[in-house]
This record gives sequence, structure tokens and C-alpha cells, in this order.
Amino acid sequence: MNTMLRKSVLGIAGLAFTGGIFAGPIAAPADAGPVEGKPVAVAVQGDKPDAAKLIPHGVQGAQSKITLNDEQTANAK
Repeated sequence: MNTMLRKSVLGIAGLAFTGGIFAGPIAAPADAGPVEGKPVAVAVQGDKPDAAKLIPHGVQGAQSKITLNDEQTANAK
């Protein structure tokens, strides 16, 4: 029973695939020529941000560093 069901499903899938292959080019819309459209506006930033804008409160301190042993370094890699 399982084999018969599988063959039926595969047969239906094969027919659907074959129908899609042959009907695909027929059902595809015809080329209507070039598409007319409006130009798209692009926003351009006039002024580039300086360090005062990017870091308004300044750098708070030095970067912290953690010393790792060999096992921790191997795990991080």
C-alpha cells in the first residue's frame, strides 16, 4: 500500500512539473517594451560628521584588557 501511494504522489508531482515546464513559456507575459518610470531621488549627505558629532561625550577611558590563560585563548580561537 505504501509503495502504491508513493508512486501515485510521484506521478502527480511529475505531471504537475511537466505541465509547468510546457505551460510556463505560454503563460509568461509578453514583453511590453521598455518600462517608463520616474527618476528616483537620491539623498546625499552634504556635510561629513566630525568627531564631536560621532562621539558627543568624548572617550571615557582606556580600553580594558583581560589577561587569558592558554586554555581560554584556545577556547576563544
